[in-house]
Amino acid sequence: MKIRYTYFPIIFLLVTMATNAQQRLFEPGQCTLYSEDNEKVAYTDTIFKGQKALKLDSKKHSIALMEGIEAKNFRVEMDIAGKVMSGLGFHAQDGLNYQFIYFRPGMGGTREAIQYIPIFNGALSWVFYNYPVYETTADVRSLEWFHAVFEVRGKRLKVFVNGESEPKMNITLLENPKLGGKLLLRSMFGPSYFANITYQQLPEEDTKTPVQPKADFLTDWKISKQFPRGTTDDYFKEVLTQANKANQWRNINELEDTYINLSRYFDHPQGVLVAKTTINAKNTTQGKLHFDFVGRIKILLNGKALFDYHKIKFERVFDGTFSIGLPLQKGDNELTVIAEGDASFFGKGFKYLGRSQHTNWGFIGRLEK
Repeated sequence: MKIRYTYFPIIFLLVTMATNAQQRLFEPGQCTLYSEDNEKVAYTDTIFKGQKALKLDSKKHSIALMEGIEAKNFRVEMDIAGKVMSGLGFHAQDGLNYQFIYFRPGMGGTREAIQYIPIFNGALSWVFYNYPVYETTADVRSLEWFHAVFEVRGKRLKVFVNGESEPKMNITLLENPKLGGKLLLRSMFGPSYFANITYQQLPEEDTKTPVQPKADFLTDWKISKQFPRGTTDDYFKEVLTQANKANQWRNINELEDTYINLSRYFDHPQGVLVAKTTINAKNTTQGKLHFDFVGRIKILLNGKALFDYHKIKFERVFDGTFSIGLPLQKGDNELTVIAEGDASFFGKGFKYLGRSQHTNWGFIGRLEK
């Protein structure tokens, strides 16, 4: 019997080595490729600047979804040569919901060279998650090979470039990766080449960091269903009337995210909605709302309009870009936001996987009493 037990450490070591061994990914037969129109397309490999690579042209070949791996804690390495946007999606539930880390090789050396965003229902919400936290610099160049390493453990993401020992990005993910998910590659607005892709499973993160509420940011809201976008000057008024009449509200409160990213709540984000929150004041006072948004927005306090923007605002969103006074009454005050995203900027909407939709939709608000 003692002889048998001497094999247990060896068996355990072999299992551990097998679990942590590197695997080659995104080889022919391992992944499914989709076009911009959400059609399955044939795998295409090529030789680019001396390396055998998977080519995604962003049109006919837009996304490569890896089959057979549910990755939670992992290390992925690859060589990338991209023109505009080239990245890795992970913890993917499908082609519309995943975490996305990508490079802008044409912006190499700037603070916009790497960006992380959570993708909800196909929305590429790049205007929200930006520098100095979710965008950072890297020495990458358009259509030139560089090496990238992605490490994910729990809620921690680290990105290393070209063999450097210090990560170019080291952030807390804006999600709770309980189960992990699939991996995918994506190219946008031009071709990308991916080569020498390997995967290694990592152990679970040892420490758990509790979510801390963001002081003074308004994250606790109730939202209506989405209504069709209109063309008349007063259609926001019509939407508010319809939302109040329907009286069907959904409570939202994402403590880890200061942005009210409305795309996360609708399978096909493409409309306009009403959001409401209550501000309690001990006495009649003059407060202040610091905010920013994408698309179109109207803000009301206790039914009185305070801010109305009917052009299309399509640029990075930051805390405190706009500020307005809030004449708060003693007791409860109802702050109302009517919001439409960026779909009108693209005409019918941003096209992703065969459909037109918002790619950025929401706002950020911070209260100063």
